[in-house]
Amino acid sequence: MAEQRMGVLTLLLVSAAMTMFATGTRADEPAKPKKPTAEEVANLWSPQLQSATQFGRTGGSPKQSPGVAAYSFRVVGPTFEELWNHYADLCGMKQKYAENRLLVAADTGPKGDYIVSDRAAADGQGGRGLSVFLLKTDAYVVTVTFQPDPGNKSISGSLTVVVP
Repeated sequence: MAEQRMGVLTLLLVSAAMTMFATGTRADEPAKPKKPTAEEVANLWSPQLQSATQFGRTGGSPKQSPGVAAYSFRVVGPTFEELWNHYADLCGMKQKYAENRLLVAADTGPKGDYIVSDRAAADGQGGRGLSVFLLKTDAYVVTVTFQPDPGNKSISGSLTVVVP
C-alpha cells in the first residue's frame, strides 16, 4: 500500500515537472511585465521638465486604439540643450548636446535602437533647427521632433508613440 502511494506520488511529481518543462515556465519565474499603453509612454517622454514654466500639448490616444498616441507641444523654460539631453538620456545615448555640433547618428544602446538627427536653422543665421529622436524598444516605438520657436523663448515639437 505504501509502495502504491509512493508510486502515485512519484508519477504526479514527474508529470508536474514535465508539464513545467514543456510549457517553459517555472514556479519561481516572475510574471512578465504588462505592455505600457501609448499614453503611458507619451507621459514618460513628455517635454515638461522641472524647469518648465509653461507647457501645453494637444493630441491624444484613441480609446479604441490605446497602442497609438500623438501630440504636438510647446514648452517654455527648458533650454534647447536641456531638452536635447533629456531625450538623449531617454534613448540611452552616450552623446550629449554640443552647441556647435549637429548630430546624425543611428545606434543601439542600453534602452534600444535609436536614431537622432539635428538640422541647422533654415534662416541661414546659424543656430538650431529641427531635432528628431526615435527610439525602438521591445515594448514601443517613440519619435519626438522639436525646434526652438522664433526668438528662442519657447520650444515646439511633436511626439508620436506606437505600442505594437
